[in-house]
Amino acid sequence: MFIELTEILRCPRGHPESYVVATPIVMDGRRIVRGVVGCPECQAEFPIVDGVVYFAPRGAAAARAGGAPASPTYDGPALAAFLELSGPGGYVVLAGAAARHAAALSVAMPGVHVVAVNAPSGVAPGPMVSLLVSAGALPLKSAAVRGVALGADHAAAPWLGEAARVLLPGRRLVVEEEAAEPAGVEPLARGAGVFVGTRGRGAVEPPGGSGA
Repeated sequence: MFIELTEILRCPRGHPESYVVATPIVMDGRRIVRGVVGCPECQAEFPIVDGVVYFAPRGAAAARAGGAPASPTYDGPALAAFLELSGPGGYVVLAGAAARHAAALSVAMPGVHVVAVNAPSGVAPGPMVSLLVSAGALPLKSAAVRGVALGADHAAAPWLGEAARVLLPGRRLVVEEEAAEPAGVEPLARGAGVFVGTRGRGAVEPPGGSGA
């Protein structure tokens, strides 16, 4: 986990957002390889193992994600075009099957850090890729990231609402389900199994956050 990612992490439990604290045990440059993320609000502790932050056991995350529909065919540069980012800095979230593009997206968008949530097997953390495991909630603060892509296995509630919550206003959401109707997101395009939309600038998060 990229240590600076701590700034936008939140505890996924159902209480108001607050900061979390990362305690490194083993570091590799700016990456925490082994350590703990702690929540001062509820005293929960989440382990970092081999660079992956476990906000839930991997099996629990897979169960909450539902089935595994077929993913539409596109590549990392196409995803970068869908997200329409310009310039370095900030974070992009790829959840579920969409995280298969983590490495390619980090190359296509230099200087943008990729946060892969519930990534498929074979996706590895790297200098510009952090891996998180979570069940039912994105463990990130509201209005904190420059783009989100949801895989076909995360193209339903609660992930649609969570994606809209963590997006900065005016930024894009890509969903591997062209019929998706995420609340607070204005559709831009649908086709070839993909939905692309923009979070409305007037979107307001419910009091207390979405929780898990």
